[in-house]
Amino acid sequence: MNKVLILTKMMMKNAEPAWRVEKGSGWKTALLLIVIALGVLPMIGSAVLVISELYDGLALIGQQGAILGFGVAMTSLVIFLFGILYVLSVFYYSKDVEHLLPMPLAPGHILGAKFTLALVYEYYTAVVFLGPLFITFGVKSGAGIMYYLLAILVFLVVPVLPLVLAALVVMLFMRFTNVKKYKERFRIIGGLIGIGIVVGFQALFQRQSSGSEFGMEQIQQMLLTQENGLLGFVTQLFPGSNLAALALIDSGTWGSLGYLFAFLFVAITGIAAFLYAGAYLYFSGVMGMSESVAKRKEIVDTAFAKLVQKRPAMLAYALKEWRMLWRTPAFLMNCTLSSILIPILMLIPLLSRRDSGEMISFIQTVMQKGSVAGMSIAIAFAAFLIMGAMNSTSVTAISREGQGFFTNKLLPMPYRDILLAKLFPGLVLSAVSMLLLLAEAVWFLQLSPGFIILAIVSGIPGLIFINMVGILVDLQLPKLRWSSEQEAIKQNLNPLFPLVLGLMAGGLVVLASFSLGTSMLGTALGIIVLFTLINIFLYRLVVTKGPGWLEQIEG
Repeated sequence: MNKVLILTKMMMKNAEPAWRVEKGSGWKTALLLIVIALGVLPMIGSAVLVISELYDGLALIGQQGAILGFGVAMTSLVIFLFGILYVLSVFYYSKDVEHLLPMPLAPGHILGAKFTLALVYEYYTAVVFLGPLFITFGVKSGAGIMYYLLAILVFLVVPVLPLVLAALVVMLFMRFTNVKKYKERFRIIGGLIGIGIVVGFQALFQRQSSGSEFGMEQIQQMLLTQENGLLGFVTQLFPGSNLAALALIDSGTWGSLGYLFAFLFVAITGIAAFLYAGAYLYFSGVMGMSESVAKRKEIVDTAFAKLVQKRPAMLAYALKEWRMLWRTPAFLMNCTLSSILIPILMLIPLLSRRDSGEMISFIQTVMQKGSVAGMSIAIAFAAFLIMGAMNSTSVTAISREGQGFFTNKLLPMPYRDILLAKLFPGLVLSAVSMLLLLAEAVWFLQLSPGFIILAIVSGIPGLIFINMVGILVDLQLPKLRWSSEQEAIKQNLNPLFPLVLGLMAGGLVVLASFSLGTSMLGTALGIIVLFTLINIFLYRLVVTKGPGWLEQIEG
């Protein structure tokens, strides 16, 4: 056990926390914490409000325990899906694998340490979902100290079983399939499959919960005849979640303690099964993961000349950044494909509803009213701005290079040109998101040509603004120490800065348009003038101060 803890501590040091900044940068740490609070507190407040309203409604029929069951089940499902990616990253694609295998360590030590590291990552997810749920339920039910003690224990145990199942699935697949030499391609395919599962589940759930009367009589009978009957229904989403919920309902009684011990037993059994199976599956599957495959293709003179053709330095660097986004699976999934998929995924809640036609007709009727024409442009601008903020390309442009960043200081190229070239991929991908979102709106809402032109012209300054903010943030807080590409994106809190700023700026623009009651043209002109002035200031900041900040970055 001591070796597992020492090894886990070593792995956590190598995978530095997302909030780490260089020594002596206290103001950056304080600013980072403020941005985290601005980004997280509104979401937590909304979650608390929804949970509170649900509790009041379900308490009238004595089914308030279903809130706990559904929350635990959904959290377990999310942890399972994220767990597949974490297990792949921590167990197979981490750079420490090839160093640990020759060491005199038992299989259980390596497996236990890697499982603990992945579990720590999952706690970040669990605290977002379960923290507001457990606290709000405890306050609304007037629970005592025993409830909160049990809630802490349940919180610590909930991620264990989903992570065990995710690890077993991945280890079985990696053991009996020959994907080692094609690991980059496998990461992309696995990520797309995960996205497909999430989207399919969301569409199915939305479809069944909107206008469907299937099973309503059975549910009504269940509510009338069974105590906590709804709890049993909602916890079918994930095994074991009903035990966690029942352990917290009527906390402190012998019955709740019995459910808690049963839940702990299931988790301990899962860990034992993981360690036993991992000893046979993991090491056979991880051997040769550092190998890669290459195509033996003869390059003729014309092809070679095409590869080494002369280009302007800034264009060549921008194309290098662009190719890295497409060739690195973690960057492709989190930066490139997210710009394409997020606008498409936003259609799922609308199209999966049975009453989607009526909703679209209502939106079309509202937008035709002259009083909201100006605000429609403001809403479109805010949507484009938030979509650009959700794209992590520019805000991780420096962090993505890791320790390889320092080769930039050897290039015969001004730092100013390097920074501007790094903006190119983010601007292109943000523009793609804007055009996709606008194309969907044109298709469903039959927007006028005038609205389309004004939306695009006013949206471009917003995209430039949010991407320049991103590159400035990464200049101040680069995350260059990571052991896998996934850490440069997923364990990097820099994307929170432009996201919070985008939400605030978009909200203020919509609020100003609503308060002033400006026309569509007036709103567009106001946005263009304001954000063009801001962009001129940010551009001057990038080209004058940016090179000095770039020079000061150290490993």
